[in-house]
Amino acid sequence: MKLRRFFAAVILSAAASAHAADLAVAVHADKVLGPISPYIYGVNQNPGDGANATLQRLGGNRLTGCNWETNYSNAGNDWKHSSDLWLCTSALGLTDCDQPGSIFRNFVQKALDRKMDALVTIPMVDYVTADKNGPVEKEETAPSKRWVENHATKKGRKGAIKFPDLDDKAVYEDELVTYLTKTFGTADKGGVKFYDLDNEPAIWPSTHPRIHPSPVRYDEMVRRTEEYATMITSIDPAAQVLGPVAYGWQEFITNQNAPDSAEQNAKFGTYFDYYLDAMAQLEKKAGRRLLHVLDLHFYPEAQGGGKRITEGAVTPEAVEARLQAPRSLWDPTYVEDSWITKYSTKGQAIRLLPWIKEMIAKRYPGTKIGLTEYDYGAGNHVSGGLAVADVLGVYGREGVYLACLWSDWKPYIGSAFQLYRNYDGKGGAFGDTAVEVVNPDPVKLSVYASTDTKKTGKLWVVVVNKSQKDSAPLSLTVGGNYTKWTAYGFGADSAEVKKDGSGKVAKGALSKRLLPLSATVFVVE
Repeated sequence: MKLRRFFAAVILSAAASAHAADLAVAVHADKVLGPISPYIYGVNQNPGDGANATLQRLGGNRLTGCNWETNYSNAGNDWKHSSDLWLCTSALGLTDCDQPGSIFRNFVQKALDRKMDALVTIPMVDYVTADKNGPVEKEETAPSKRWVENHATKKGRKGAIKFPDLDDKAVYEDELVTYLTKTFGTADKGGVKFYDLDNEPAIWPSTHPRIHPSPVRYDEMVRRTEEYATMITSIDPAAQVLGPVAYGWQEFITNQNAPDSAEQNAKFGTYFDYYLDAMAQLEKKAGRRLLHVLDLHFYPEAQGGGKRITEGAVTPEAVEARLQAPRSLWDPTYVEDSWITKYSTKGQAIRLLPWIKEMIAKRYPGTKIGLTEYDYGAGNHVSGGLAVADVLGVYGREGVYLACLWSDWKPYIGSAFQLYRNYDGKGGAFGDTAVEVVNPDPVKLSVYASTDTKKTGKLWVVVVNKSQKDSAPLSLTVGGNYTKWTAYGFGADSAEVKKDGSGKVAKGALSKRLLPLSATVFVVE
């Protein structure tokens, strides 16, 4: 009996050693991949305490028809095409909605007070909301008395731009940008740094059929972008303009089957190719860059157990799909289960970020990448937190410039942000420089590492154990002259980010067993 136990112990030990070898990860701190932008830790909704988010966006469907002078906005298809004060009173909780510019002024002020930079959305449609009288019927589609004309600038204006001219029977967005720069300073003086050019224009006919019922053409988007981007950069040359704020895959490829998509795609390949090429031509025409950031939204279409992961299901199949879905941002070997891979990429990996970087290099070098809406679902479940922690690591490693999560602030969403931005409760943050990681098994683990230009002698390594059942005996080689490590993390047992051990670095390596469904940041000194 004892002999049987002995041989069983030997077999188990050998299996454990083999498993440990499979989870051997190496960090090469001397091999720099590039800077990590501080703006990838952005949000749309209000972040929870301790998240230390860096950027907040005023965006979404309500901004398309938003009248900044009166604070009226229209819900579009989200809610009965209602024109009202909901955005000002209910969403933002403001009490001075009778004051021109209240939505924008209060939003920017609160973001700056919380040490976040601000990104605001400027409507590019021809009409914005004229009243707060509730649902707009189909027969009241613009132009009608329910809408007021919207323009980038006022032709023939004489004298200084006013704030605002309430007697001109139109809304002018240059008055808003001027007001923001006068109130908060220019972008390089602490004011609004970023401007979104409207929101998801390819689906205006669906989301806002009372404003823009006709399909949006490729050339229409170039015309509108030129007009509004020229206005913004003329008033504040330090500001950065983001477009086209595309909703998803079909906008990336065909601008939602725009009337001129077949003609232009025959020349360029995709709408994004066309758009970037057009922006390059506009820079030559204007003598300055009008588009700084290619802005897209990416809500994964990946499914697990027949459910799209953004729907929040937490069955084992949905959890597994959610945990692997971030690989579609970069991994050429990973093919998710979605309509995109079935019908659009024809069985090939999405590899979203490399694909876009290649497109930018070809069409308009120097353009940055922004994802101002994304969400992986299940923010109340550990898998949702692990997915966001994984995505934030990808954004840093792949050189994304700007990103804003679109999600109600749920416990595990906070966990993911705190892992990078406040792991010790004292402002401890992931570094500002991405370095190379050799991770032999991205199915089981996601691993990201950084150093910091302002804090020499430190290394940060984030490790996500994606196994739903198995702990991970991690062997982490860090090299260099590191002597000690401290770990912080969260897992299935609790959304709280807390200290999770410490130890010595022996011969350039450390080891730790990671619980299933957990995320850990190692601070190595």
